[in-house]
Amino acid sequence: MLQAREILGHAGEPRFHGRRVEHLIVGWDEASKRRLRRRTDGGTDVAIDVARGAYLADGVVLADDGERIVVVERHRERALVVRLDPALPSEQLARAAVLVGHAFGNQHVPLEVEGHEIRVPLTTSEAVARATVEALGLAGVEASSELVALGRERPMPAGHSQGHHGHGHG
Repeated sequence: MLQAREILGHAGEPRFHGRRVEHLIVGWDEASKRRLRRRTDGGTDVAIDVARGAYLADGVVLADDGERIVVVERHRERALVVRLDPALPSEQLARAAVLVGHAFGNQHVPLEVEGHEIRVPLTTSEAVARATVEALGLAGVEASSELVALGRERPMPAGHSQGHHGHGHG
């Protein structure tokens, strides 16, 4: 078993060129975990035990023996992709983004924003996720289920991560 205790760098760095690469698939919901155990696509058993706050982004190198590197690969996962029409007035775009964020934040679902797209991992059924967007009644907004690489570079912030303190008291 290979033990990975730190992130050594990124596979694109010149010092890693020419090495044989084994990929370690990590999902969006696992990328912030300190400890994880997986097999690479080459069959190597890897135990990850990285420092608190480390993030297993796409392309990070977890091991290097001089001949082979073990690289995190963020595979594509099913998500609801909410597209906002860029031709909408800025106030309408901002309102739509805030309402979509609030709707999924109330469900404690993380979101990722990329340009005019809001990507929502399907933590429930696709029908429920679509219904959440449709219930907002927003013009210039389309939602479709797609395979996307979520949280490739950074963690996806979850809505209402501080909880609902103070509600119902008073």
